[in-house]
Amino acid sequence: MKLRRLPSHPDFQLEGRSRHFQSFWELELTPGEATSPHQHYESEELICVLRGEGLVQIAEVERCLSPGEVALVPPRTDHVIANPSNDLVRAITVESRFDLGQGELSEDVSLEAIQEAEREALRSAATVEEIVAALPRYVDEVVAIQSIVSLFDVGGNLSEQIEQEIGLDNAKGLEALGLVERKIMGAVLEICARYKTRSGRWLFDE
Repeated sequence: MKLRRLPSHPDFQLEGRSRHFQSFWELELTPGEATSPHQHYESEELICVLRGEGLVQIAEVERCLSPGEVALVPPRTDHVIANPSNDLVRAITVESRFDLGQGELSEDVSLEAIQEAEREALRSAATVEEIVAALPRYVDEVVAIQSIVSLFDVGGNLSEQIEQEIGLDNAKGLEALGLVERKIMGAVLEICARYKTRSGRWLFDE
């Protein structure tokens, strides 16, 4: 799978004053490849297939997209792009970010609930740091997978707690969750840096 962020021309910047368009990506999937299930908390996404037949699953709905067809992924919705064919699939995705200052997201929650969500985020961030601190200098496949699963569990549990406390349609909730998500991504990169394959080679030397 190849994923490349598309750059903007110096004289035609992608992000205007509204910050509506967040990023544009080019995606290539060889036969049998698929993205992992994921969602975007602060943005919706457009998927446009340029080549091949791409299988797109959004929540529980699964459809094949032909070249030129577009699918919209709502925010906070699991989605997958897959290639079940024998040909290369190329697609462009566009993330469209909410403007948090324009009132799209609900703020109708108590200060106490917001503070509790922020405390939960700090506790989760500390847990992520503990997982990284416990890593050995070199990690094998088993340790790497176990550690990454633990990290994602931390993120998933925090997401559920924030959803219950103040909702994920709240700017403060998204901010608290974003803090931990950045910690988790940094931890995953650290695991990759310490990972050695069975042949004893570093992951990025493969």
